[in-house]
Amino acid sequence: MKRLKVQRRGKGSPRYEAKRDSVDKAKYPFNYSQEKMHGEIVEIMHNRGKSAPLVKIVLENNKSFYLPASEGTYVGQKIQVGAGSELSIGSVLLIGDVAPGTPIYNVENHPGDGGQFFRAGGSFGEVIGIENNVVYVKMKSGEKRKFDPKSLCTIGIVAGGGRIIKPFYKAGAKHFLMKAKGGRIYPCVRGYAMNAVDHPHGGSGHNSAGRQKVTPKKFGAPGQKTGHIGAKRTGRKKK
Repeated sequence: MKRLKVQRRGKGSPRYEAKRDSVDKAKYPFNYSQEKMHGEIVEIMHNRGKSAPLVKIVLENNKSFYLPASEGTYVGQKIQVGAGSELSIGSVLLIGDVAPGTPIYNVENHPGDGGQFFRAGGSFGEVIGIENNVVYVKMKSGEKRKFDPKSLCTIGIVAGGGRIIKPFYKAGAKHFLMKAKGGRIYPCVRGYAMNAVDHPHGGSGHNSAGRQKVTPKKFGAPGQKTGHIGAKRTGRKKK
């Protein structure tokens, strides 16, 4: 068997790297005291290479920071930041102060880390409840995760969630989108559609039970990672 396309391509080059010219780090202020302060959204800007726009927030002490924008925010909006803030779109407060059923995003994994969860466009978590000094949040996958009540979060849903709804209509639009994403190879032919000589998934014996579908080599070389990589299970769940 000859080498696959990804093997011939090698481990990559700057061509395949993600854009790293972000506006700034979208995190809560470092070592934030969690005291209640008033702030204002002074600018909403495009964050190149990311799926959500950013908002620039200026506090009453003239300190500024950036956060992923939430749906419904606007320039000039007054918000509150810190413990005891009101439950309104764009406000930053402790997750322990959030009422159950409230959508939140940019949740800190540990108090002070600036925000780790629900940062992509359209993503959010839902507070389920508080028990034994632990806040339970429902993830998009359905998983229920525990958080420290002193972790900061933002009220709302991350903006930019509708970016994947509009269809492309023609191949040229998809072509230029892929060029904007760091020169990604487009179009990309499925291994399933290739001949057996070109790819492990190719050949006329499609959907063959004897063909390997799960690749255990999580850290394998380019070309070895085809199909389901280190999957726990495949196929539909049996009732």
